[in-house]
Amino acid sequence: MKIKVFTLFPEMLRPMLSQSILGRAIKNGLLEVELYDIRAYTLDKHRRTDDYPFGGGAGMVMSAQPIVDAIEANTRGFSGRRVYLSPRGRRLDQRIVEELAQEEGLVLLCGHYEGVDQRALDAVIDEELSIGDYVLTGGELGALVVIDAVARLVPGVLGSDESPEDESFTTGLLEYPQYTRPAEFRGRAVPEVLLNGNHDHITAWRREQSLRLTLERRPELLETAPLTDADRAMLKRLRRAEALDIPGERLELRLADQFPRQWINAFVPEASRKAARKQCVSGRQHVGFLWQAFTLGLIDGLTGDEAEAAWRAQPPEEALLFLPDEGLLYRVPGALELPGHVVLTDPDMTRTFLRAADGRRFYAAVYLS
Repeated sequence: MKIKVFTLFPEMLRPMLSQSILGRAIKNGLLEVELYDIRAYTLDKHRRTDDYPFGGGAGMVMSAQPIVDAIEANTRGFSGRRVYLSPRGRRLDQRIVEELAQEEGLVLLCGHYEGVDQRALDAVIDEELSIGDYVLTGGELGALVVIDAVARLVPGVLGSDESPEDESFTTGLLEYPQYTRPAEFRGRAVPEVLLNGNHDHITAWRREQSLRLTLERRPELLETAPLTDADRAMLKRLRRAEALDIPGERLELRLADQFPRQWINAFVPEASRKAARKQCVSGRQHVGFLWQAFTLGLIDGLTGDEAEAAWRAQPPEEALLFLPDEGLLYRVPGALELPGHVVLTDPDMTRTFLRAADGRRFYAAVYLS
C-alpha cells in the first residue's frame, strides 16, 4: 500500500509514522508513506499558499495552484483514490476503511485555515472524508487516523491476521473487554471464564460482552450489524436485564442457561432427576419451571409460609438469584426481597427458596444429593 500525503506541515506527521506498528510496517516495506510539502510548489514569490476568500469572511483559504501542481507532479501513473480530509465529507467508519484498504494507493490532502479553493478539489480530488463531527485546525490528524486504520488491514502489518477481524466495528459490534496478566489487580479479578481454557465458553462470553457493550453504548450499530438468530435471542435477554433494577451482579447468560440443570442435580434425588429435567426444563416456553419439582412430588421439601419463613430466618450473606421468565442469573445479597417468579440458592447450592410463577406459592428445600 502506497500513501501520498500532501500537507503544509509534513513535520507534524513524521514522528507518528516512525513509531510503533506504523514505523515497523514502513521499515519492513509493508507500507509506503510519502510526505509532500505543498509550500514547495507555490509560484508566489513570498511562498504564500493561501489568500483571502472571495465574497469576504473570516480566515484564509488555501490556494488552488500549489495544491494542484503538487498533486499532479507526484501522481503521474498513480492508481488509487484521492481524498481530502474535510468536516463536510463522508464520516469515516470501518466499512469505508475496508474500502480504502482495497485501493492500490491513496492520496490524502490535508487542508488548513478556512479550507481549500474548491477548484483544487474539483481538479485533483475524488472524495472528501471526515473523521468525526468536530473541527480541527488542520487535516494532518485526520490523515494519520486514515493511515493507521487502513494500515491495520494490510496483510502482515499486525502480528495476527485474526486481530483486526475481532475488533470494534469490524464485526459490526463493539469489541469485548480484554485482560492480561496478572489474574488479579488491586482486588479486581479477570473473569473466570477466560482462565478455564474452554474456548467455546470463551467465544460465547466474548460475543455476549460485545452485544452487551454495543447495546449499552452504541445501540444504533445493531441496526446494521450482521446478527445471527442466537445473537437476536441474546439481545432480547440483555434488553430485559437492562430494564431490571437488580442490586447485584448479573452473571453471563451461559451460566444462566446451565442453572436449571445444576439446580436439579443439587436438589432432586438422583432417581427423580430424569423426570425433573423432562417436566421442569425441557420443552417449556420458559426454561426453569423448577417449582414444579415440588408439586410433582419429586422433592420432599417445605411449602407455603413455612418455606418462606425457613429462608428468611437464616438467609445466606450472598445468593444466586435465577429469574426463570427472563432467563437471567444474578449474584445478590441473600436477604434480597423480590416479587414474582424467582429461584434463590446459596452459592454452594445447599439451600434453595422458590416463588412460583403466580407470585404466591412458596417452596424451599435443602441439599438432597
